[in-house]
Amino acid sequence: MRKQNVKRILAVLTAFACLCGVQPVRKVPAKAATIAELEAQREANKKKIQAYEAKLNQFSESQKKEKVYQTTLTAKINVLEGNLYILDTELDGIKENIAALNDEIADMEETIAVQEQVIDQGLDEFKLRLRAMYVSGNDSLASALVGATDFYDLLSKYEMISCVARHDDALVTSLKDELDSYHANLTLLEQQKAMALEAQQERESKQIEMKESMSDLQRSYADSELEHKRLEEEKKLVNSSIQDLEAKNKLAEQAESEIREAIRRAEEEAKREAQKRAAEEAARKAAEEAAIKAAEEAARKAAQEAALKAAQQAQADAMVAAAKQAEAQAQAQAQQSALQIPQPTFQIPMPDENVASPAVKNVDNASPETDAPKSSGGADNSHSGSEFAWPCPGHYYVSSTYGYRWGTLHKGIDIAQNKGADVTASRSGKVIRAVSSCSHNYGKDSNCCGNGYGNHVIIQHDDGTYSTLYGHMERIVVSVGDYVNKGDTIGYVGSTGWSTGFHLHFEIRKNGTATDPSEFLNY
Repeated sequence: MRKQNVKRILAVLTAFACLCGVQPVRKVPAKAATIAELEAQREANKKKIQAYEAKLNQFSESQKKEKVYQTTLTAKINVLEGNLYILDTELDGIKENIAALNDEIADMEETIAVQEQVIDQGLDEFKLRLRAMYVSGNDSLASALVGATDFYDLLSKYEMISCVARHDDALVTSLKDELDSYHANLTLLEQQKAMALEAQQERESKQIEMKESMSDLQRSYADSELEHKRLEEEKKLVNSSIQDLEAKNKLAEQAESEIREAIRRAEEEAKREAQKRAAEEAARKAAEEAAIKAAEEAARKAAQEAALKAAQQAQADAMVAAAKQAEAQAQAQAQQSALQIPQPTFQIPMPDENVASPAVKNVDNASPETDAPKSSGGADNSHSGSEFAWPCPGHYYVSSTYGYRWGTLHKGIDIAQNKGADVTASRSGKVIRAVSSCSHNYGKDSNCCGNGYGNHVIIQHDDGTYSTLYGHMERIVVSVGDYVNKGDTIGYVGSTGWSTGFHLHFEIRKNGTATDPSEFLNY
């Protein structure tokens, strides 16, 4: 009997020694690993989780309170959170990929629409040319040779016919190239749509896996000793007096009023800035349009002057030619008179001053080239910055969700078991509120400062519609007026304000009203 007890003790000590060597799974920065590497690590983590579950299943109900069980459970929780971080990273990458594909699809659709207009115009012009060729027949060159009054006239008509032929060739070539490009772009558009659909399906699959993993994490935390302690503190708060609950509700109303006022002021300031930018942009466009009109007017005048000079030169040439012809006729008449041979009289053609000069091409309708449409994007740019990211990377245990509790609306989610962890901006924007005066960084059953939120930050996001709140932080590292990019650290998890334990209280607000963060985050 004594030997059996010794063996049991040795087995427990050996298991404890092995488990003490387990280290928390370190999160892998998104840019430090490829998708393949992340997938390989996730598969390795799954095997570890299965091994830990097998060990945990061996413990009896009485043994579940022992340290060996808690150590094994902690190891499993660490691996689960590591897997959740990997899934979260992959989902963010898929979102960015979908956003980029959607931008490319929009640009391609716009390009195709422009090409369709160009092709329609080209076809209309080509039809007119075919009709003109049919009406005139194929003897244009012969007609020009027969109808020419002199050699100079013949050269002019021949050059005109050659220009028309070159124009027709260029028109056909351009139309063919545009059609080839159009069909190539249609094929590319279909490929982009197929890729976007595939990415969306992958996103939905990953989100399902993310939810299942978070449920597993919730169940694992429910068995942990730390969670039991936290629940005890929650029970104390629930069992507090009615006066305490009324004080808490009153405090929440006051905090809500101040938060809404801060968001309202930020929205008004954003509108003023937007109006200022719009006025500056309008002034810039007006100046550009004025410059373009001035350039067009100058070009029109230059074209008119050139046409007028050409007409005057043509008129002068005609007069010189007429004078030479008259002189030749006079000489011939004189010779005939000398020979006393009757000669017919000729009427010297003179240029008619009332005949209008060659028409000047109207350039008023000419329009400058417009800039090609620009697409947006970027690491925090464009669309990656427009999606909401998990505000406490590497920590995914949600101890309280959005909804009613204790008779009041819990306006966000509580991410717990993460003392001192980095709190990062869920989305890019401007800091409009930053309270950093709280020093009571420990669990408590009443408020100490910050209207219950303790040290907290509110960020107004670029679109002006959404804002996010981060509460109960140990300390913050940003100030009002700072612009933060998505993923920037803004503070560290604490337990300031009305908080029973270390956690991050996170809210997403639309036009100042709190909404359920689960509608925007990956889980």
